[in-house]
Amino acid sequence: MKEWKMKGNSILALCAMCAVFAAKGETNLVHEVIKRTHVSAYADIETAYWARGAIADKRPYSAQFADLSFDLNPFGRIGGYVWSVSSLATSGQSATRRNAYNEFDYAVYYGYGLELAEDWTLETTIAKKWVVLPGYRPHVHSFSEWDISQSLKNPYVTPYYLLRRAYHGQQWCYWDVGLTRSWKFLEDFTFTATFFGEFGDSRHFAAQYGANPHGNGRYSDGLMALNLLLRLDYAVTENFGIFAFVHQFDVVSSDARAALGASSKPETVKDLTIGGIGVQLNF
Repeated sequence: MKEWKMKGNSILALCAMCAVFAAKGETNLVHEVIKRTHVSAYADIETAYWARGAIADKRPYSAQFADLSFDLNPFGRIGGYVWSVSSLATSGQSATRRNAYNEFDYAVYYGYGLELAEDWTLETTIAKKWVVLPGYRPHVHSFSEWDISQSLKNPYVTPYYLLRRAYHGQQWCYWDVGLTRSWKFLEDFTFTATFFGEFGDSRHFAAQYGANPHGNGRYSDGLMALNLLLRLDYAVTENFGIFAFVHQFDVVSSDARAALGASSKPETVKDLTIGGIGVQLNF
């Protein structure tokens, strides 16, 4: 009997140990999931809305963005985001836009960083995105696209490109190709300068600028616009920051400038300096 009692106590002790280890395992799993989960968000106010080589709205607007991602280390990361913009004015736009510009985008993506050498990493992201334009151009109120972007992160100047291919609701290709560099100073400040060009195929030119007033109304694939973006970030805390930026936008395609010059739409702009301020969160 004593022997059975000892065995019973041993079994109970073993079960208790298993329960403790299981609880620790669950706790470790929860901690690991939290550690691998990242959240970022921002909200800002800008003096005009620039989009894909054109000024979509030259009046002030607000933008909101939220991103949730999960680290699959060593197999990259997966995530999704939502982004929205809304005009802060109700007049001064074309009637087709119902005097207000509103947009809502959402996407899912996969990203991977390939370390080529110390401090040199090739970042690649592939995203499936949906764009919704409520109350604007009813015949193209929404469309879908695939986005592919790559950047070569390094201690000097980072080259990058973004390819956007719309295939449902609209049909076009758009490229954003540029260079960016950041400088940290006074511990909590970061200054970033980005210079980039915007390219499009003939269909994208037509979607952004209307018919070409030269020749048969068609465009050639090529450079649409040049941009210089200067941004200053201040890290108030480890997870909260504020930022301000200035963005110089210029359409450089002669055909596109001619099309914009011939347009009577109130939002038509060839060149514009845009400013903005905002807040951001990172966890």
